[in-house]
Amino acid sequence: MAKILLIDPPFPERPWDINWLTQFPPKGLMYIAAYLRNAGLKVGILDTKQMQYEKPSLLRRSLKEIQQLVKYHVKKEAPELIGITSTTISYIPATQIARAAKEALPSSKIVIGGAHVTFTPHQTLKECPWIDFVVRGEGERPMLQLATGIKIDNIEGLTYRKGKEFVDNPAGRSLSPDEIPLPAYDMLDMRKYSYVVLMCTRGCPHECSFCELPSLHNRKIRFRQAGHILQELELALSLNPGLEIRYEDEFMGSDMERTSFILDAIKNKGLGQFRAATRPDGLNEEVLKKLQAAGCTNLYIGMESGSEDILSFNKRGFGVKKILEIAEMFRRNGMLFHGGFILGLPGENHDTLRQTLDVALKCCDATFSVVKENFDAYLEKMPFKLIVENSRAEFNLLAPNPGTEIFKNPEKFRYRIFHNNWELYDCNTSVGEPYDVSAGEVEIFKKKAFRAVQDKMKTYGLPVDWWDYGYKG
Repeated sequence: MAKILLIDPPFPERPWDINWLTQFPPKGLMYIAAYLRNAGLKVGILDTKQMQYEKPSLLRRSLKEIQQLVKYHVKKEAPELIGITSTTISYIPATQIARAAKEALPSSKIVIGGAHVTFTPHQTLKECPWIDFVVRGEGERPMLQLATGIKIDNIEGLTYRKGKEFVDNPAGRSLSPDEIPLPAYDMLDMRKYSYVVLMCTRGCPHECSFCELPSLHNRKIRFRQAGHILQELELALSLNPGLEIRYEDEFMGSDMERTSFILDAIKNKGLGQFRAATRPDGLNEEVLKKLQAAGCTNLYIGMESGSEDILSFNKRGFGVKKILEIAEMFRRNGMLFHGGFILGLPGENHDTLRQTLDVALKCCDATFSVVKENFDAYLEKMPFKLIVENSRAEFNLLAPNPGTEIFKNPEKFRYRIFHNNWELYDCNTSVGEPYDVSAGEVEIFKKKAFRAVQDKMKTYGLPVDWWDYGYKG
C-alpha cells in the first residue's frame, strides 16, 4: 500500500492582508486523511498556507520559497502518492506546488483534486504534464482506490492520460453521512490555527447561477449527524482550547431538532462567543434565539442582491422581502449580521445596483442601531475592527468559477467573461461583466457603496477609524 502525502497549496499573493486566511486548517484534506487512515494507510498532511508567513515576524514568503520547502519535505518523506487540492483562486499555486513535488520525487504519482479541477480536468492535464491524475468530485474514495492499487480504469471520478487522449472514468459515488469521517485534526499542530469550521452539510439542492457547489454534488445534500459534528468539535478543542468556532450550516431552519441539539451542546460547553454562516431562507426567530443563547455574536448571510429581478434571474430562491424581514428580525433581537452582496451579477444594470445599495443600507440601519445601543458591551467582547466587520454590509465582485451556470453558458446569462487568469478570480477583481453595465462602472459603484456604508456608520455616531476594502475576516 502506498505512502501518501496530502498538500494544501498557498494563496496567491495579494496587496491586502491574507494572513488571517492561513489560520484555518485544511478541512477538505483532513477528511481525506482520516478516511485513508481509517483504512489502515500511512498518510501525512502538509499545509503550505502555514509557510506563507515566517513566525513570529510575519514576513511573507514567496511561492518559490515555498516550493523549495515542499521539495525538501517530499524528499524527506518519500511518498508514493501525493494529493493536492485546489480552488479556482489557488489553482495556479497548486499546480506549481505539484510541479515542485514531481521534480523532487519523479517516481511519485501526483493527484490534484478540488472544485476547480473537477470542471477543468482535461485543461489541467494538458497544462500540467507533471500531474498524473485529476480527481473529479469528492476525493476520499478515489484516493483510497489509488493508494490500494485498484486498476486505474476502475477508479471512479478519475481523469487521466491514455496515450495522447484523456480518459474520464464514470463519476464517483458520494459518501453517505455515516461514511464521512471526523477530520484528522490530530495530524497537524492545531495550536498554529485560530479557527475550527464546523461544516454541517455536504452539497446543495439549490440552483444559484454563480455557485459551483450544486454541480459538484449533483444538486444533492447530505446532513452530517449532529453527534459526529460535536465529536469533531471536541477533538479540535482538545488540541487547542482557544480555537474560535465558525458554525456553518446553510440549512439551519430545515431540521430544528438537529440544529437545537448542536447549539444546546455548544451552549452547555460554555465555549464563549462564536460566529456562524447560513442562507437567508433558512432563518427564523427560533433559530436566531438558539444561536444567541449558544453564544453566537454574528451571522454571515449571503444576500447577494437587493434587486428582485437579479435574485430571480440568478435563481437565488428568495426575494428582497425576506432580506428586509431578516434585517428587522436581527434588529428586534439585538444581534449582528454581516450581509454579503455580489455586484455585477447577470442582469445587472445601474438601477439594480442602486436597488442593492438601498437594501444593503437598510441592513446596516438594523445592525448599526444594535451596535450603538450596545457599543460598550461589544467593545468588551471584540476589537472595534471586528465590530465593523460583523455589522457592515460587504460588497464583492462576481467571480464565475468553472462549474457555475454562468461559466458554463455566459451567453444565456447575458454575461461576458474576460479571461481565465484564475489568480484574479478573487471577488475583488473584475473578470467579466454583464451586458448592461461595464466592469469599470461596477468597480466604481463598489467603492461608492463602501463609502455609503461608512457614511451610514457615522450617522449613528460610531467611530470610523478602520477600513479595508479587501478584508474578509
